[in-house]
Amino acid sequence: MDFAKVLKEFPVLETDKILLRKLRLEDAPALERYYSNENVYRYLDWNGPEPLERSFEIINLWNKGYDEGWIIRFAIADKVTDEIIGTIFLSEFEGKRAEFGYELSENYWRRGIMSEAIREVLSFGFNQLGLVRIQAFVCAENVASKEILKKFKFKEEGCLRKFECHSVTGKCKDMWVYGLLNTEFQK
Repeated sequence: MDFAKVLKEFPVLETDKILLRKLRLEDAPALERYYSNENVYRYLDWNGPEPLERSFEIINLWNKGYDEGWIIRFAIADKVTDEIIGTIFLSEFEGKRAEFGYELSENYWRRGIMSEAIREVLSFGFNQLGLVRIQAFVCAENVASKEILKKFKFKEEGCLRKFECHSVTGKCKDMWVYGLLNTEFQK
């Protein structure tokens, strides 16, 4: 997607508790810290950006991806401290469709933060980027992620067997596909 045609600059979205903003290199230590928690990376296809130097590379890669139009990845930052506590993204743009994903530091689970982030990014995707469909792929065992998607009226569309293989362990997992259409979204 050519973000320059749609956006003047990387957007900043604000909710009661968080800022969704561009990742900065000074976010690298916090990114590495929360991603190193097995409870955070358990359902992802990698173990996160370890060591710290890899966090700098990942931030640069994600920001370059924005410039190239294949991802817009927001830092989820605490509104008071501006410390990064997670990320949320839209990527894999094809026509008016995008993939959606997120992760959050375990220290901030069950506080409504991810719900705020999801609501804002879905609204941004549908209303600012003009998307018609946003989809998510969720590891079969990730009950919490399935539940939050259902809260936002995502529809479970099927299981992709042994679809995603972990980059470190090589273990392949079943992934469930969830989809949401712009006509189904309610902010």
